[in-house]
Parts: sequence; C-alpha cells; structure tokens
Amino acid sequence: MEDDDVAAESTPLLTQNADNLDPLGVKYLLVQHFSSAWGDRTAEFALYLYLIAYFKDTLLPSSIFGFSMTLTGILFSRWAGSVVDKMPKLSVVRWSIFLQKASTLGAYTCVAGLRSVDNRFSIPSLCIFSVLVLAGCILQLSTTCMSIAVERDWTACISAGSSPALAKINTYLRQINLLCKLLAPLFVSFLTVKYDSRDDQPSVSIAVLAVISILTMVFEMYWIQIVYDRFPMLAAEQQRKDNLKSNEPRQPQTSSILQRALNLKDWQEFVRLPVFLSSVSISLLYLTVLSFEGTMLGYLKTLDFRDDFLAGMRGLCVVTGLIGTLVTVPLERKLGSARAGSWSIWSMVVCLLPVMASFYIFGPRNTLGAGLLFGGMALSRVGLWSFDLIQTKQLQDALSSHARRNTLTALQLTMQSVADLLKYVLTMVLSRPSQFRWAGLVSFVSVSSGAVVYLLYLRKERGHIFHPPLEWIRKIL
Repeated sequence: MEDDDVAAESTPLLTQNADNLDPLGVKYLLVQHFSSAWGDRTAEFALYLYLIAYFKDTLLPSSIFGFSMTLTGILFSRWAGSVVDKMPKLSVVRWSIFLQKASTLGAYTCVAGLRSVDNRFSIPSLCIFSVLVLAGCILQLSTTCMSIAVERDWTACISAGSSPALAKINTYLRQINLLCKLLAPLFVSFLTVKYDSRDDQPSVSIAVLAVISILTMVFEMYWIQIVYDRFPMLAAEQQRKDNLKSNEPRQPQTSSILQRALNLKDWQEFVRLPVFLSSVSISLLYLTVLSFEGTMLGYLKTLDFRDDFLAGMRGLCVVTGLIGTLVTVPLERKLGSARAGSWSIWSMVVCLLPVMASFYIFGPRNTLGAGLLFGGMALSRVGLWSFDLIQTKQLQDALSSHARRNTLTALQLTMQSVADLLKYVLTMVLSRPSQFRWAGLVSFVSVSSGAVVYLLYLRKERGHIFHPPLEWIRKIL
C-alpha cells in the first residue's frame, strides 16, 4: 500500500538518473552562485553591523533598514518575477548582477559617509542614511530577481524535466547558501576586529568589501555568459518563449509598477493551484524568532552568553542544516515528495518543543534550559532545510509548464516577505528581553500552523493524511 502511494505522487524526487547533467556546466553554475551568494550574505551581515556600530544607542535605524528591505520584497517580488518571465534569460541575470553589486557599493559608500559625520542625528547623517536605505531596497529587489532567475527558472530549465537532476542542483545551491551564511559573517567579523579598531580611522573593512564587490561584479558579468553557453537548453527555452510572445496579442499595461506588483488576477490563479497550500506552509515558517538571526542573538546577548559560544552554536545550526539537505534525497526516495515534506516539517515542530520547555519550564539561563534551547534549535534546522528543498521542488514541478511560472513563483516570495515583516512587527511590540518568550510562543504557533496547513496540502495530493500500516497490523495479529 505504501509503495503504491509513493508511486502515485505526481513528482517523486528520484524517478530518473541525474547523471545526464553536464558536470562541468554544473560546476560553473555553482561557482557563479557562490560568488553571488557570498556577496549577498556579506552585505546582509556587514550593513547591519555597521549601522549598529554607528547608531550605538538605538536599534531603530537598523530596524528601519530591515523593515524597508522586507517591504520592498513584499511590494515588488511579483513584479520581479514578471520581469524574469518577460526579459531574455541572460539579460535579466546580467542586469540583476549589475544592480546587486552597484547597490552594494552604494551602501558601503553611504556607511563610509556616515562614519565621517560626527553628529549621528544631524541632517547630513539622516540624508546619507536615507540613501543607504534606498540602496538596500535596490539590493533586495536585485537579489530577488537573481534568486528567481537562477535558483528557480534556470535550474528548472537545465534539469530538462529530470526530477533527480533538479533535486541535485537544488541541493547544491542550498548547501552553498548555508555555507555562505556561516562563513561570510565570520569573514566580515575578522575584517572589523582586525582592521577597524577606532571609529575615527578610515574603515579598512569597508574598502576591502567594496573592492571585492567590484571584482566579483566584473567576474560574474563575464562568467554568467560561460554558464549560459554551457547549457544549450537555456537558449532553446528562450527561443520558445520568444516564439510564444510573437504569437500572443499585447496585453494593456496597468498604470503603475505598484499595481502590476499587486496584480490580483495572478493571486487568484495562484490560490487555485494545489501547491498554494504548500507555499502558505513554508511562508508561515518565516514568522519566527527561533533561529540564529539578529533578534535571537540580541536576546541571547542579554543572557550573557559569550560571543564565541554563540558563534559556535550558529555554526552548529548551519551544520545541521547541511545534514537536512543531505537526508532529503533518501527521504523522498523512500516516502515520495508529499509525505517526505510532512515528515520534515513535523520533525521541525517536534524539535522546537524543547525550546518551548526551555522558555516556560526550565529557563534558558541554567544548563538544562540552555541545552534544550540550543539543542532544539539546532535539531530543528534538519527538518527546516529538508522541507525547504522539498517545497521548492514541489513549486518548480507544479509550475514547470506554466507560461508565467516565475511571476507565480514570486508570489510565494511575497508571502514569505509578509511573514518576515510580521516578525519585525512582533519584535517591535514585544521588544523587552523579558517578553521574548512570548515572541517565541507566537513563532512556535506559526511553525505549527504551517505544519497543519501542509497536512491540508498532503490530503489534497494523496487523498488522505495518514493510513494505518496494514501489513504491520496483520503481522501483529
């Protein structure tokens, strides 16, 4: 019975051989993605670090910066997806690279300008900060375009309908994301600690990061052509899209970018798709403070945990996340896509129960409570990243033949940004360290709600949520 259910699923992970992928081409793609992800993760960490160091007495500027970037993701992710659908594949990636690096350079320049202004809340300082926020928003938009184009569209095209090939590429890209998430902050911290000893000295770290951005921009603009040429199916897919466009009547444009970003017809179409429930499920996982991000780290600092210990725990979470990407393939081979997703997300919920026990029973300050807190968070990363990979592929498979797959893919990114924005609102309302456990409870409820919503998706895909192991029952009887 279980084997029949697995076979009946529409997109099991491993149904073909992935060996038909061009190994050299995949390596070229991974080099490109590493360069892009490294720059993104470096800027993400460094800009917050510089803002906190400059505005020492308040977290408001860094909160405004993060809020603005997240709001940009909400308003313009759908528009970014439509751009990826309409523009030539190579052109949209090149423009994204240029805007990503240019906005990063602009942001670093603004940070250097802030350091030259003594009065932190003077008119010049606020003007420079406003430009910095604008650069951050452009960075967010260009990064979204890159993510949709390369991680969603190009990978689906390169895999050429091969489910194992798509799974293989997705896994590699996620592993690179995790490694950059771990190593980039360490690199930035090394630069700031070693070279930026005094506020009145020129920032060596900013100069180094700016030079790296320039060099990687030149490299990526050249290298992406090599990647594109290595996979002829990208050009073939582009030709097919161009032919379809030439035969389609021109649609009248709405009056503004904002209206196109919030196109209700696209949302109505997306909501009707079965995979929408899966998208809602993963979006709810973004409304959480139970991860080693800025809010959680700030709270842990109030509990007097040492920086080196927190860095070690952050590294442990990255390692368990990598384990999650490694177990995904055998898990889906055994259970099928839909059931493997259920196991992954519910394992995350179960692993967060010790975290709740730490907050509400033992307290995170003692040894047992700290062990439950850090251990539960680390173990939950296995289920999180496994589910992330599974759900990404579910969305890619569901939209593989859709004419506007990138536009609809971007709607999921919009939902994720909304949940991320609600997290900022949550931490603004519950801003005192003594209130953090309530933010943790809301986060746990959100993750659990995501798991429940996924059960609805599972029922729609398989016709049932759970069936009793009849063969085991017969053996027992």
